[in-house]
Amino acid sequence: MRSILVTVDDTPSSIAAKAVAVALAQGAGASLRGMTGIEISDLEQVEPVPLGGVQYAYDRLQHREQLAKERRVRVARLPEAFQRSLAEQGLEAPCSVIETDVRGNLLREIETCDLVVTGRDTEFHLEPRDGVAPLVEHLIARGGRPVVVSGPTAAGTGPILVAYDGSAPAAKALQMATLLGLFGSSGGDGAAHVLSIHRDRSEASAIALRAGTFLKSHGIEAKLEPCVASGDPADFLMRRAAEIGARMLVMGAFGHRGFREILFGSCTRRLFNGAPLPLFIYH
Repeated sequence: MRSILVTVDDTPSSIAAKAVAVALAQGAGASLRGMTGIEISDLEQVEPVPLGGVQYAYDRLQHREQLAKERRVRVARLPEAFQRSLAEQGLEAPCSVIETDVRGNLLREIETCDLVVTGRDTEFHLEPRDGVAPLVEHLIARGGRPVVVSGPTAAGTGPILVAYDGSAPAAKALQMATLLGLFGSSGGDGAAHVLSIHRDRSEASAIALRAGTFLKSHGIEAKLEPCVASGDPADFLMRRAAEIGARMLVMGAFGHRGFREILFGSCTRRLFNGAPLPLFIYH
């Protein structure tokens, strides 16, 4: 891993994402750069006016203009604050501002890096949103690079938890995390914890063993945990992550039925919205 791009915003998850990006950059000796933005279309958007709602429209316009002014001031301060905070940690990292076509320009910038780190609520909009932001979904689905998505809480210091079901998305995510050196430059015992959930224990064991064999070929000794569990896999994953103090969750695209579903299925979304640790996902 040579380069990391981190989205810069002033939301709680974005602040936590910066800490995750710094730790990854320092561990890998990778360069780090920030990217923030303000979506001009949000400022210029024309809203429909209900019949007899002239006063409402005027008040709403005044409100949006005030939000836009505040947002511009905040965005203008972000690059300097980002660079100053990293300099205090011995890192030199530029931070750029995108003012037009934020999504398109971000995708183009992503082409030049190995990994993207973002807060799950990063959107560059005027008003905050709950849960995983549409911009983050866009970066994962169309960015062509693995993404680490952070919530608002600090990451743990334990092993990396690998949610593995033997599917192609899970296999690709595990391979990419390994090749990027997320488990550590030398691997070692305790670097990875592979969790495989299946209705049949023997099948769960076989799936976990394949992941363990792959990791071992890269010098990484993993603890294998085949499990038979009912209910939502998201609940089980979050509980095990907390119990082992995992510092990151490596995952493919998981769903409620058979632990498989398309990207942003119910299980994946629940993890994005509520997981207390950063999620590494590669689509």
